[in-house]
Amino acid sequence: MIIWKYILHLAESGNNKNDCNKLKKKYFKMSNAPCSESCVAIKMKDIIVILVVATIISSCAADAILFKVDDSKIGVKHRRANGTIFNNTYPFSNFFVSDADSTKRWTPSKRHIELAEKILKEQIKKLNKNRINQMENCPVIHRHLYAYFRQYVGIINDRGQRIIHINFYWNKYGLIDRIKGYHDLRLDFDSDYAIVMDGCSYYWQINVNLDEKKLSDLMINGIA
Repeated sequence: MIIWKYILHLAESGNNKNDCNKLKKKYFKMSNAPCSESCVAIKMKDIIVILVVATIISSCAADAILFKVDDSKIGVKHRRANGTIFNNTYPFSNFFVSDADSTKRWTPSKRHIELAEKILKEQIKKLNKNRINQMENCPVIHRHLYAYFRQYVGIINDRGQRIIHINFYWNKYGLIDRIKGYHDLRLDFDSDYAIVMDGCSYYWQINVNLDEKKLSDLMINGIA
């Protein structure tokens, strides 16, 4: 992010040495090193090349990585979050999915997971405006999206639309928590689908409609 700001501000500054020096001091703490002529005379085509490369790198970092866990589960690593996809051979009797027929199943791919996460990131704050069960020591879910382990289930609703149901488990356990035995075994890639009673916003679920590109059925656990 610092590199992006530096490049954009440098491009706006033109060939002014004083502006260049100020920018270096602001972003890189290099107040004692004057800008060279090459720094001041940086060409727009150089900036474009840097921006293109940075865009490619950032887009690659956003890609989901999928890997086989067993015959019915696929592991997912996406940005700073991990999860498990349950494929269409996983027993449907294990699911508790609202507003959809969980007997009609499909297996999400890398592209589907990336789309679902994109929709989630863009829309969850608005859908969560009432912040149900997110008071006191319970996290505000849209502020901590990457602090949850995901369980993904591909289902078809009664209108024939593709839904990815996502089950969220709090996964922000530090070293001290793990030493005390607080690590949740349901957060492993080979864990089965599970439902938790209560626990407030440390546990929640949502459906992502890939065809309509919108969220629905936000369910946040209650407080015991």
